[in-house]
Formats: sequence, structure tokens, C-alpha cells
Amino acid sequence: MAASTSDSLDKTPEPFGETSSYDSGKQNMAVSDSSDTNERFVEHAVQRNGSWLGGIMNIMCISIGTGTMNLPKVVSRVGWFGIILFVLMAIIGWYVGVLFRRAMYATDRRVSSFALVTQSAFGKIGFWFATIITYLYCCGTALSWIIVCGTQITRLIGFAGGNLDEKISMTIIALVMWVPFTALKTLREITISSMFGVLTALFTVLVLAVTSLQHKYTDVYHGPEFDGAPTHEFIIGKGIPSAIASISFMYAGSVAFPHVEGNMRKPQQFGWMLFVANTLVCGAYLLSSVTGYVAFGDQTVSPILNNLPNLAIVNAATIVIIVHCVFALPVMLVSASLELELALGVMPGILGKKKELAWRIFMRTVTMGVLLGISIAIPYFGQVIDLVSAISTTVVFFMVPVFCYVKLLGWNRIPKYELLLCGVLAAIGGVACVWGLIDAIKSLQTAVQLGHG
Repeated sequence: MAASTSDSLDKTPEPFGETSSYDSGKQNMAVSDSSDTNERFVEHAVQRNGSWLGGIMNIMCISIGTGTMNLPKVVSRVGWFGIILFVLMAIIGWYVGVLFRRAMYATDRRVSSFALVTQSAFGKIGFWFATIITYLYCCGTALSWIIVCGTQITRLIGFAGGNLDEKISMTIIALVMWVPFTALKTLREITISSMFGVLTALFTVLVLAVTSLQHKYTDVYHGPEFDGAPTHEFIIGKGIPSAIASISFMYAGSVAFPHVEGNMRKPQQFGWMLFVANTLVCGAYLLSSVTGYVAFGDQTVSPILNNLPNLAIVNAATIVIIVHCVFALPVMLVSASLELELALGVMPGILGKKKELAWRIFMRTVTMGVLLGISIAIPYFGQVIDLVSAISTTVVFFMVPVFCYVKLLGWNRIPKYELLLCGVLAAIGGVACVWGLIDAIKSLQTAVQLGHG
């Protein structure tokens, strides 16, 4: 796949690159859209003073995090075949990112957001569909972070001999997250936050990996968390569709790609920057997932922290992942909020600085309040991730970038092998969406009935 994509890239001009067929006038139009709709987005979406390293940090911060605690459970549902899926999803994530960037430049100007690219392809219906699905994806991700942080805070306090209700814990963490979410306006302002988030996530991955291997089941040692010897399988066929949905959740950064690319000084570096980011993300996922499945097999739970004993280093990793979520949430929610705010005209150029600030704080506060309410009502981390993955991630990851690319470039401009590949990706996304949604609903119903995830 990588080789085929490379060939196609050579045939498709890369805007702002040395081989671009766009003249300088069209390059200027890319960041100064003559369309009234797209002009709304230029002020926030294109701030070309970021580096490729900042882009990597933003994408890794979005991707690596609480997912590392859910993916070992995903592997237990699909077996060792999950390793192949991790690598495959990383390649697909890079490929659809490249396709989506091409779609951004399919006309004579740069289209500045995920929703506007979809609008260019499918009109107003496409615009509002993309806006809604983006909001579902980003808010669903933030929702899972609030849940895991709140439940783990309660768990840590319990280890210390205290008692704090999970609802109170979630409220506290939501208030802490609310501060950077409302204070920070664009991705350009949170690169340092992203770098810190990545470092904390990598620390947690290492701790989970080492601790899991140290406390895996053996005939000599098996702690109370084991219910007999765990089993391991190479492939569990019925778990593949839901596993694809869950794994794609970790790579589905398409909604943030226009903002990340719009902040890069050298946007022609986006393709290889995304490849590096996905490679690092895949490595982190494999490290935590493989070691977790080796240690706990079919008895792996989500989050995997609940498989581990009460150790200082594990508790430290738990605290670090909570801190990571606080720093990572702005990266995720700012992307979704920008789409909605800019669509509604919440910008200084339209409302003035003071009104824009007031409306931004109001809208983002309402968003955080709704997420907190849902978190308290459905505090089941693994099931929430699976549900969000099935509803939104499969669409954002597999379908929207592919459909926009084909529609905007035209069938006759795309090689047949690439059209076939796009069809395969869309079909996989459709199956993962339907089958994953069915499994997620069943799992959530079971969790609600039992009172735990």
C-alpha cells in the first residue's frame, strides 16, 4: 500500500511544494479564499508559523493516551491478529490523511476545515453531516477521558484509605479540563501542551508494559486478579469488526488534520510528518497492548490499570495519565469547537474581540457541562470508547476522507487501483460501523445491568 501511494503522490501535485503545478497566484489563494464561506475559516485555520515537530506532537497527543489502557482489552477480543490490525490501521490512517490533504487542495484554493472539505464535495448536507460527526467524535473522545480520570481518581483515593464518589471526581476533573479548553483558542497555542501530553503518555506506556510483564500469570505466581490461567489465541474472527472500529478510534485524527496542516510553516511536509507520527503511535500501542495481552490474556480488562496491583509506580502512571488527559483535551476539543464556532460566525472579525471571547467561553462551557452529565450517567470507559468508535470513528477514518477525495478529484483523475483501494476502505468502514455498533450497544447494556464496565 505504501508503495502504491507513493507512486500516486508523484502523479498528484503537492501544493506549496517545489513540484507543484500551482502558480504563485493560486498558492496565495490557498490561504486567502475568495469564497465567503471559506474566508470565515482563514483567520483561525491558517497560522503558518508551526513546525513539523509541533505537528507530530499534536497528532501524537490526540492519538496516544487513554487508548493505551483500552487496547490490551481490544487485543484480547481479537487475539494476536490484533498486532496486524494495529500496523494496518496505522498505514491506512496515514494514507487517508494524504488523500484528505489532496482533497483540501482539489480546487484552486485551500479548503480550510474538515467540514468545508466535505461541503466542497457534497454541499450543505455534507457540511453539517461532517460538523456533527466531528463533534460526536471529539466529544466522545473527551467523554472517555473524563470517565477514566474520574474513576481512577476515586480508585487512587481508595488505595490511600479515603473515599470520594466517582461523580465528584468526574466533576473536579471536568472543571480542571475546562480551564485550558476555554482559555486556548487554536492549535497553534497548544503545541507546548501537546509536547507535555506526549511525554506523559509515553511514560505511562512504559510503566504499563513493564508492570504487566512483572505481574503476568505464572505457575509460581498468580495474584488474586487472575481467575485461573489466562488463555491466548491467534485470531478470534467475531471480534475483528469491533476491533477495527476501536483501533481506528486511536488513529482517526482526520478532523484535526486541516488545523494541524494549516499551522505548519512547510505544509508540503505534512505527508511524511503524519507517517512519522503514526509510526510512533503504532509503536506505543503495540508496546502496551502486546505486553498486556501476554500478561493477562483473555482476562484483560479495560482500563488495564484495573488488572494491575496497588503499586507506587502504577499509581504514579495513573496520575500521569490523568495529567495527560488534562493537557490532551484541548487538542481534541479545540478542533471540534473551531468547526462549530467558525460555522456559526463566532470570530473577532464578525462579533468583535469581547463578544467573540464571551460566546466562545459560553459555548465551550456548555459543551463541557454536557460531557460531564453524560460521564456521570454512563461511567463505563471501555464501552463508551467502543460506542464512539462505531458511531463516528469508522465514518471519520474510513469513509469521509475517501468519499471526498474521489468526489473532488473525479473518477477519471484517479488511477483504477486507487479507486479499488478506496472502495475496499469504504466497505471495511461500513462493516466495522454496523457490526461494531451492535457489539458496543450489547456491551453497554450489559455494563448498565451489572453496574460496572
